[in-house]
Amino acid sequence: MVEVEIGKMYVCQPVGVKKAVIGIIEKLYDNTALVRVTDCQMEDQPVVQASNQRMLVKFDKIKAMAA
Repeated sequence: MVEVEIGKMYVCQPVGVKKAVIGIIEKLYDNTALVRVTDCQMEDQPVVQASNQRMLVKFDKIKAMAA
């Protein structure tokens, strides 16, 4: 599992999307993090936009820090 910090950008796969996204961690919970999505695949844009660019990600679905 990747150590996550609020304000840092990560590659992750939020609940409800098909592909990985890039997002900034806004808040940490017990088992998940709130991520503000900054980049995603075209097929996932409707889901991301419907959630106002903020999605929940399980800690085990956070893959790496984005450059």
